[in-house]
Amino acid sequence: MGAGVVVTGVGAVTPVGRSAPATWDALLDKRSGASSISRFDPDAAGCRSRIACEATLPEETPVDSTKVGRYAEFAVAAASEAIDDAGFDPRDPDWDAPRVGTSVGSAIGGLPEIEATVGDRVSPRFVVTYLSNLASSQVSIQFDARGPNRAASTACAAGVHAVADAARELRCGRADVMVAGGSEAILSPHGVRGFDAMRALSTRNDDPEGASRPFDADRDGFVIGEGAGVLVLETAAHAAERGVDPIARIAGFGRSADAVHPTRPPEGAEGLRRCLERALDDASLAPPAIDHVSAHGTSTPRGDEHEATALNRTFDECPPVTATKSLTGHTLGASGAIESVVTALAIREGTVPPTANYRTPDPVCDVPVVADPRDAELEAAVNVAAGFGGTNGAVVLEAAR
Repeated sequence: MGAGVVVTGVGAVTPVGRSAPATWDALLDKRSGASSISRFDPDAAGCRSRIACEATLPEETPVDSTKVGRYAEFAVAAASEAIDDAGFDPRDPDWDAPRVGTSVGSAIGGLPEIEATVGDRVSPRFVVTYLSNLASSQVSIQFDARGPNRAASTACAAGVHAVADAARELRCGRADVMVAGGSEAILSPHGVRGFDAMRALSTRNDDPEGASRPFDADRDGFVIGEGAGVLVLETAAHAAERGVDPIARIAGFGRSADAVHPTRPPEGAEGLRRCLERALDDASLAPPAIDHVSAHGTSTPRGDEHEATALNRTFDECPPVTATKSLTGHTLGASGAIESVVTALAIREGTVPPTANYRTPDPVCDVPVVADPRDAELEAAVNVAAGFGGTNGAVVLEAAR
């Protein structure tokens, strides 16, 4: 992909901040978004895990919350920030709507909206609040983006895949600007109980802030979260024509399937390793060129071991690794997009963000986890994602200087 696609704006609504700058500052301060669930009564719902990372929407959003799903509202809020950050105004005559596209992924879409409707009279708005493409569609509607309109629904890899899909549209010349990311709002009784039943969630209910422990020997599952991350991507030529300084460059991406089991990763991590190698090859970079890894790092016993294996089989010497889910929780389809936002900011700011709660190294996760913020000149970093169904994604970002 070379210098063809750049990041010119970022936006985020996360459990640790209502904007990208607020999220970034909270991560550097290691402020956790985890607490007891407040959106419903987890005891009444029969949840073993009674903790979550809940997000708070900005006070004003461009949409009517009674007419859209919560996950779509997150996406529109993050997109609004990213578009403004990129210096665009969709009301301006220079906004070339047919050349602006959207690509916003979600693992599940509007699960709370589905759950709230069961047994009740069905609203005419029901279908258009839960479909998993409605976040991307609402972004296109609210900001008059009439170009390619995509919506990856590839489980917890959806955010990274959506960014990759957007970059491909730009590379192929089908758009000049793409608003890309991921959004999720799954905090409902069935959403939590479903992962509970799989024993995927942490049950450290008395210690919410210490519950998510990626790569730590004492990890016992992830803390479920919600939110959205959005990036404005442009062709480098379009950004240069506008006189905009990019935040970072999208250098390449990779995808692969494990083709083994819906939830159990394969021995040897061959699928994720192949995904990483494809991303590096697409970016025309050798493994030693990568300065930082933004890990999927969910805090599940098997998942973290699997990812560490893939990293160590890709890199002779694994670069410094950060797992921000230790603070934001696992936001499922939004996670890869939020982490792409954070990775772009890490490159621009010259700072590797930390991993919280990393206290006891695990021999089966032998990767260099960054426990405290670290100044570093980052030329290239890779953001990793994986999802149920055995789907993998990775995106390589480079410094735009």
